[in-house]
Amino acid sequence: MKHRFNSLDIRATVSNLKERLTGLRLQNIYDVNHKTFLLKFAKPDDKELVLIESGTRIHSTQFSREKNQHPTPFVAKIRKYLRTRRVTNVRQLGVDRIVDFEFAGGEKSLGFHIIVEFYAAGNVIFTDDKYNIMALLRVVNTEDTKMAVGDTYNIQTAVRDFEKFDPEKLQQVLRSTGPKQTLKKVLTINYDYGPAMIEHIILKADLDPTLKAATEFDSSIDSPMMQALIKSFQEAEEMVESTKNNVPKGYITLLPDVKQKEGEEDNRLEFYDEFHPYLYKQHESQPYKEFATFDSAVDEFFSAIEAQKLELKVRNQEESFMKKLQAVRKEQQNRVQSLIDQQTSNVRKAQLIELNLEMVEAAITIIRNAVASQMDWRDLHELVAEEKKRGNPIADIIHGLKLETNQITLILSEPEEDDDDSDDDSDEDSSDSESEEDQEEKSKAPVKVDVEIGLTAFANARKYYDQKKTTATKHEKTLKASSKAMKSAERKIRKDLKDTKITTSINKIRKPFWFEKFLWFISTEGHLVIAGKDMQQNEILVKRYLQKDDVYVHADLHGAASVIVKNKPDNAGKPIPPSTLFQAGIMSVCQSKAWDAKIVTSAYWVNADQVSKSAPTGEYLTTGSFMIRGKKNFLPPVQLVYGFGYLFKLDESSIGNHINDNKRLEQEEEEGADDEQQISNVQRQNDVTMTEKNAEQKQDESTTNGIPSERTGDEKKEETAVEQKYNNDDDDDDNSSSSEDEDEAFPDTQLAPTINNDKSTTSASSSSSPILQQQEGEWQKYDLEEYGEDADALPEFARASIKQQTDNKTNKQMISAKERRQMKKGKSAGESSTTKQTKSNKASAPKEAPTQQQSQTRGKRSKAKKIKQKYGDQDEEERQLRMELLGSNKGPQPKGKKAKKEAQLKAEKLAREKEREKQRAAMEAAREAEAEAAAEIDANQIVTEEGEDKEEIRQLLKEENITMLEENEAANLSILDSVTPNPLPEDIIHFAIPVCAPYTALQKYKYKVKLTPGTLKRGKAIKQAHSVFVNLNDATSREKELIKSVPDTEAINAMMSKVKVSAPNLEASKRKKGRK
Repeated sequence: MKHRFNSLDIRATVSNLKERLTGLRLQNIYDVNHKTFLLKFAKPDDKELVLIESGTRIHSTQFSREKNQHPTPFVAKIRKYLRTRRVTNVRQLGVDRIVDFEFAGGEKSLGFHIIVEFYAAGNVIFTDDKYNIMALLRVVNTEDTKMAVGDTYNIQTAVRDFEKFDPEKLQQVLRSTGPKQTLKKVLTINYDYGPAMIEHIILKADLDPTLKAATEFDSSIDSPMMQALIKSFQEAEEMVESTKNNVPKGYITLLPDVKQKEGEEDNRLEFYDEFHPYLYKQHESQPYKEFATFDSAVDEFFSAIEAQKLELKVRNQEESFMKKLQAVRKEQQNRVQSLIDQQTSNVRKAQLIELNLEMVEAAITIIRNAVASQMDWRDLHELVAEEKKRGNPIADIIHGLKLETNQITLILSEPEEDDDDSDDDSDEDSSDSESEEDQEEKSKAPVKVDVEIGLTAFANARKYYDQKKTTATKHEKTLKASSKAMKSAERKIRKDLKDTKITTSINKIRKPFWFEKFLWFISTEGHLVIAGKDMQQNEILVKRYLQKDDVYVHADLHGAASVIVKNKPDNAGKPIPPSTLFQAGIMSVCQSKAWDAKIVTSAYWVNADQVSKSAPTGEYLTTGSFMIRGKKNFLPPVQLVYGFGYLFKLDESSIGNHINDNKRLEQEEEEGADDEQQISNVQRQNDVTMTEKNAEQKQDESTTNGIPSERTGDEKKEETAVEQKYNNDDDDDDNSSSSEDEDEAFPDTQLAPTINNDKSTTSASSSSSPILQQQEGEWQKYDLEEYGEDADALPEFARASIKQQTDNKTNKQMISAKERRQMKKGKSAGESSTTKQTKSNKASAPKEAPTQQQSQTRGKRSKAKKIKQKYGDQDEEERQLRMELLGSNKGPQPKGKKAKKEAQLKAEKLAREKEREKQRAAMEAAREAEAEAAAEIDANQIVTEEGEDKEEIRQLLKEENITMLEENEAANLSILDSVTPNPLPEDIIHFAIPVCAPYTALQKYKYKVKLTPGTLKRGKAIKQAHSVFVNLNDATSREKELIKSVPDTEAINAMMSKVKVSAPNLEASKRKKGRK
């Protein structure tokens, strides 16, 4: 495996770095380890990270790495002199493996250099413009080279380029080789191309690299071998020369496929072997990966190897900690087992003493008497030994004397039984297993038992039983404590693992979106809402990003954010939905002092053309302040409820799943809203109808009372009857009598609870529903209707109020004196409705008829009427024929023969021309019809073929869980379509994006928590939110991994300060964390 750069690799990398870094400033330098450094170059909207490993590699990187918190003295010195310096040049010193970074100077210096060496152990040298060494990574003190601070770096020895190929030199080299040297070895030693390029040259010439150069190669200039080798060298020289002006591609060769486990199919791992700036001949038959640049190939190669190494370290570390945990578990098990063995041993010893009671008692008595007679212990040992030789059974069971502890050791076993008994037992136990027989043999084996000579045999047996009870009690306590001990040990080991864990942080650095430098979120309707974090950002937002169809949202509070709602590209000219405006208002208020003071207030919105930076005469506007001209549209008061969640970046192949799902969800929401709307309409109409009836009765009553006429006694009785009807509902007789009088007094009143669509009913409802009037006033307060919202999209009360207003304006009619008299006399409802209908018909008649009638006199009007009756059945063609026969439409006729002849010729000529035009038009129409038919057939064939291809492609992609987008959908995709709050299990997601937004905008998010004003700081709030997200039941491992990989600084910058975090499973996650 290739591990370090050669000269050609340096040449390819330098050409790429020179193109990308020239003109950028060094923002900072970090040390990853003692010989690896990360240089951060930047300019506005462009950042580059360059990784340098002394003696090994140099390349830009797209992967993040852990950096040391405190810089080394070498890095600190480079930061002191080079931070914010501009890169003027990047070059390779000749063909040597040395790279020189040139930086612009300042007031005290003309420039600086960072020289990186990639041969031997490598080195990094920091010098001034005259190459005087100011700092270096490694001091060199050898016979040939000496480098230290204050010395001058000698670049003259390295400044030389690749030598041009000379055939004579090649011939001389081949003739001067030894007899055993191969062709590849000879050329590698004498040329600077490296072994990989030399092998490529030899294979290109159709030669064997292992060919003996002195004996098997024909080195004459005209030989075919020599000519082929010369041609191959010339091609290689052109390849190397091309890297001066062009950035080469990169290639990574792979090792042969290796299965992860035996028996698993189609589960292969990719192992990188080598990286090269060219695809050499020897690698064409091997599997390889191609990259756009050599720099990106090297980045992928080394980052993958680093990730594998770190993963291996983490695995080894986890295994070592698991071994510790296993050792603790085994120790606990051994302790419990030893207590069990002690119990069994004590019981066994006590039983043996009881079985051999006489022998034990005799042995104790003999030894006790000998000791009591003050017999010497040696003599006593000799006495026991002599008795054993004589075959004394009591002496045989004595194994040893422990007189210093007043004990003797006896060898006891179960006494042998009679033969008859043993035969009976063998017959009975013939069915026992072999394992039971083994256990019996073990139980019959002799056991050493220590007995005290101061106690009797029974007392010694009791002592062993007591020990068994004590051990049993200890065993129970140990079992209870072992589970706690195991949990405590496991907790301690996991804590140590967490404290010393190696973080696998080789993750690809994502490029942030342009709006992430502001406060931002995506509304429920998919609109991008952005706000400034400070005055400067507010200024940038309005000047750079506020466009024609956008909306500016602000609040009259100190510290309120300037919020811009970006309209969708496909929604140009259309208004922004009220819910999006309301969410933007929440953002503006919550980013102000109202959050800390817990003040509930309103924001307002204006159009983009109402926002200006020009102040009135004599005044000026500070940075971040703007002049609002015209009407401010105030939004409803907002609640101080915010939220924090995560969006996920989708792969291009997964976007189609969510585009179609969003459409389906929108349709379902619309259908659900329509169903709810219909139900609510029916309920509302039922309620309004009853209210309208009461209002009509009151209106008719007030109208009747307003008539200036004398009322009779009968009318007063009718009035009294009506009052009694409403005051005495429980009396049936009064109700029946009053209903008759009521019908006479109020003929237009209907008491049936039906839905009445009459115009008079609708007009009455507008004056009879104070609740609707109140809601209508609240709705009109914020002028959302004037902004262009459809009536169908408005709330129920607003839609009802708007309908009532329009009906009142168009359908409300004045009651004439005649109608009042008819109502007073008690005419029927049918007559009054007929009168109203006649009046409405007259009012709706066209206005042209009266104007025409006024313009005609009385005589002409009757004449026109007669003509219309007489000729009403004639059509236009018949009228023309009759007029020609009468000659009334002919002009002055020609007089004389000549004039008549000319007129006849002219008429014939016109007739012929008309005939030709008709024929010509018919031919053109036929020709166009044929062409259209042919074009239609071709188009149908093309559409059919394209449709078949698309359908085939769609089916293939569908099998891989990839949804194919239509052309118009793919063309209308935006950045916001590539992120989703709810990734599907089959989606490919690249990274997670933290979002802080109004909680109403996060309702559909999978990962979200609620934020309200509180005392928590950002860091602790992020930790609580992450604990909630990680403990979600439906959270996948990939989503958890991406959330954990979000840098702390990025998540903290998105979070609000002084908050209280709320979530359904927050307390559960805290308890889990406490148990851990």
